[in-house]
Amino acid sequence: MEWMKKVKMAADRAREEVHDIVTEPKKQLKRITDEIRPRMAEEDFVEYDLDRWMGEITQLNADIKIISSTIVIESGDECEWKRMIKVRKMEHQSHVSESPHRSEKRDSEVKQFDFNKLKEKPQRQITVDGDYGSMGVSDMTLLYCGKDTLCLTDRTGHKTNTLQSGGLAVWDICWSSFLDRFLIVTPRTLRSLNVQTKEVTQIKQVSDKNKADFCRCTCSNQTLLVSFEHRGSVVEEWNMSGEWKMMRRWQPPVSCQQNEWICEIGFSCDGSRIGVAVWVDDQYDQVQVRDRSMNILNNITFPCHLAFGYFLLSLPSGQWLTHEVKNKELRIIDGDGILQQTLTYDKSVRTTALLGQRCLVIRTNDNELCFHDLC
Repeated sequence: MEWMKKVKMAADRAREEVHDIVTEPKKQLKRITDEIRPRMAEEDFVEYDLDRWMGEITQLNADIKIISSTIVIESGDECEWKRMIKVRKMEHQSHVSESPHRSEKRDSEVKQFDFNKLKEKPQRQITVDGDYGSMGVSDMTLLYCGKDTLCLTDRTGHKTNTLQSGGLAVWDICWSSFLDRFLIVTPRTLRSLNVQTKEVTQIKQVSDKNKADFCRCTCSNQTLLVSFEHRGSVVEEWNMSGEWKMMRRWQPPVSCQQNEWICEIGFSCDGSRIGVAVWVDDQYDQVQVRDRSMNILNNITFPCHLAFGYFLLSLPSGQWLTHEVKNKELRIIDGDGILQQTLTYDKSVRTTALLGQRCLVIRTNDNELCFHDLC
């Protein structure tokens, strides 16, 4: 009979919904296992990783114990057959949180960088090609430029994926944890890369062809800063939530002086400070620490050797790692903009990135990626 078929269809649909609910923890466990196994095999983990995995497993165990579903059967003269049986997952507040002890261990761990390890042979090394040295990192993935490609690799240095870049001139790359995407700056466009789907999408709200060329980008939470490549560089602040709105636009003399170029800009890891590198050709380079309103808190002036300026890398300890392009000297600056230490690497440095809170990746001028575990 017709009504029996409809009841069976409703029951089958409810069964599928229940199946989706009860198999969700299994999918999460597989994701955790797929991450742990290769890392264990390569012995590529530290105490922070163990704490994080234990936290995820503890949370998963708690979720399994509290999984509950409620079946609601509607009855009446006007029964809606498609929703005759409703299944929903009861939401429970998580009781697993990061303990203060674990946070303290993480804080102490990231502060124990041993920069003397840069004098040792890299733990891993990759030969790369291409004219663009830009790199960006998420928690576990490094995105770098090859010849007409964008390459994804993990902390072990194993290449995991290669994407055709379509000949894009990639000026800069940064990771947005808010969007869960890499952001890629070319001279005229801003694009996002979804690591899971490998889809590259142009962000049209920011990619305005009537503006000057983009130069650098940096993210903190839902805020994006982009700078432009010209004397008297302009800096724009964008809110990445919703429709992408420009919140502020700094021009000289606030962004920089009219004769200066902003060659690098980056948020500190906690988002409270902005590091800016400016240069005036044949005169000087400056590394500046600023507040969120672009007020200069401190600056260090270096002699100008090349027309490329300095690069900046924010460290979890609140420090900055800075270097002149194609130079062997690496300088450590504290959160207040005071020079603390100068190191000499054995090769000329092109760009740097910090992968997994402890692994410094150096792209050398002879196109090698060198992975140094600093703690």
